[in-house]
Amino acid sequence: MNFTKEAKWQNLIGNAIYIIMGIVLLVFPEASAKTFCYVIGIAAIVIGVFTILIYLFREVQKNYYRNDFVLGAMEILLGAVVLYKADLIVSLIPYILGILVVFSGILKLQTTIDVRRMRIGTELVFLILSLINIVWGVVLILDPFRAFMEDQVAALRLLFIFIGIGLLFSGISDTISTLYMSRMVRRQEKEGAPVDLEIREITDKENN
Repeated sequence: MNFTKEAKWQNLIGNAIYIIMGIVLLVFPEASAKTFCYVIGIAAIVIGVFTILIYLFREVQKNYYRNDFVLGAMEILLGAVVLYKADLIVSLIPYILGILVVFSGILKLQTTIDVRRMRIGTELVFLILSLINIVWGVVLILDPFRAFMEDQVAALRLLFIFIGIGLLFSGISDTISTLYMSRMVRRQEKEGAPVDLEIREITDKENN
């Protein structure tokens, strides 16, 4: 498995978790925060295990300057802490999920830069998606609902609905970005192959 496929599937699994969490919050916005805390903890552990497996099955030469094992271990540790200290984490869930939405926007902002530098398509779409993600996440972190609504239970329910929309949007848009970048990278590799072959042939002839 090459790096492109690794990154692709790693991103797709993370995006699927975003989508699942978003759907759960939209369908069950009144569910207890503690229950959702358990979902986050388990998701972090699953991602950590997958990250470590990728490190272990990757060729040794490709592991240089990569910290996937450490990253996976930290993800598993984070998941374990969330599960063990669920009561403490509950009050932080809206902020944590809001940060995840912002993080998704920053990743798409990086994709925007990559698309522009590689000249493989219009970066405007990715820029718009990233800005929507970042602004939405900031709104979730600020949580304006409790300040403007008298019914705090209804305000919390509305907040979780908006978080669900943000996570769902993040997961779907990140999936589109991942698939698009994967397809463009493969296209560039195919287009670049004949050029590399021609250069090697010219070099061989000069050497002979």
